[in-house]
Amino acid sequence: MKKIIYILFTLLIALPISVKAATANIKVSSSGSTAVVGSTITVNVTVSSSTPLGAWQFLVNYNTSYLKLVSGDVNVADYVENNKTKSKTYTLKFKALKSGTAQVSIGSYMVYDYDENLMSGNTTKANIKIMTQEELEATYSKDNNLKSLTIDGYTLNPVFDKDTLEYNVSVPSDVVKINISATASDSKSTVSGTGEKEVNEGTNQFSIIVRAQNGAEKTYVLNVEVEDLNPITIKINNQDYTIVKRKENLVKPTTYEETTININNMEIPAFKNDITLFTLVGVKDATGHINLAIYNEIDKTYELYYETKSNTLNLYLKEPEKEFPDYLKTTIEINNQSVSVYKLKEDSRYAICYALDIETGEYNYYSYDTIKETFQIYNDEEINILKEDLKTYTTVLIAFGVGLGCAFILIICLLSSGSKKKKKLKKFYEKELEKKKLEETEPKKKKDKKENKEEVPKEDVKEDTEMYDILETLEKKKKTKK
Repeated sequence: MKKIIYILFTLLIALPISVKAATANIKVSSSGSTAVVGSTITVNVTVSSSTPLGAWQFLVNYNTSYLKLVSGDVNVADYVENNKTKSKTYTLKFKALKSGTAQVSIGSYMVYDYDENLMSGNTTKANIKIMTQEELEATYSKDNNLKSLTIDGYTLNPVFDKDTLEYNVSVPSDVVKINISATASDSKSTVSGTGEKEVNEGTNQFSIIVRAQNGAEKTYVLNVEVEDLNPITIKINNQDYTIVKRKENLVKPTTYEETTININNMEIPAFKNDITLFTLVGVKDATGHINLAIYNEIDKTYELYYETKSNTLNLYLKEPEKEFPDYLKTTIEINNQSVSVYKLKEDSRYAICYALDIETGEYNYYSYDTIKETFQIYNDEEINILKEDLKTYTTVLIAFGVGLGCAFILIICLLSSGSKKKKKLKKFYEKELEKKKLEETEPKKKKDKKENKEEVPKEDVKEDTEMYDILETLEKKKKTKK
């Protein structure tokens, strides 16, 4: 097909033609003006005219040291078969090789209209800046300021300034919603925390976060004070709270029923559970965050309420009522709540905690898996059995050790006693032999046996006569050899 088109171009050039004033455009555009080394860049080349196109040919030039052709054709020759085509686009893909500025442009070209008239042409080129990821991020905007901040219908105090990060607003007691608007100084930055917000009596705190193109964040704080003509202030764990008086600002927990109670002669929305016998009311801290608290109607005291759900359990965690002597008492986070638990050591995976099952009303100790975040009722029966077995084994080992030691001492004593007796017998026998030799050499001399004879204790001889017999036998053998 290309050969046919080239022949067609040659014939058209050779023939005398009348040139009209029609103009063709060959536009080069890229998917972006910047690219990261290693990324793929898409380049579109579009041939267009206000009059129907006939045939065309063009060559695409690019920097081979910065770009590598991945797909597409840089040498294009094409034509159309009808008089309705006024533009056509060709797509090429390049891989960015290194930092620098790459250019994609049109080299030689020819364009004919459908009536075979050579058209004048205009071309464009695309410049692409190639950078490493580090170089690209260095060009990102650092601007994380707000250009404006407003609450519809109310005035901020102090007056807005991009460098002032906290503002106060007062609204009447009957206001339940406000609308926050904010605009970033840089169009490349993003803003979060705006829009319609619910408010209730007392302080309501909202954060408006501006994130710059380079990721740097700045937070603006709005303190919206809803007038409370008669606030109920309480303390929980030495922190100030106010009682929430609007039911619509509270979320009913499962297994609880809505009700109302009287506090300071005011009707307060509350929740009750016939199993746990808890009465819950809404309390708001200084930042405007709302929690539920257990209200003791007899003592007029409050305790923050948290539900912890794991597997099929719905638990209310409490301070352990007994100690585990072999364990270390510590605190861990469970569902963003600080809980007292017992562990074998600080980095143990499992912890023992105490909790009320909200659905059954039963208190139990639970083994908590800090990795899987699951609970299982703690059973120390097997541990106690192991402890008893260990105690028994220890006693047996001690008794065995004592017996073994006594036996060892007895053996040493017996060996020592036998050695002494052998020495006495040997000494006695040597003297007897010496005496016999003297009798043989001096038969006429008589000595008093009573004076020269040394007696061996009868008990020693009796106890070791076998050794004596052995020694006598050896002596006889010596004489026989002589």
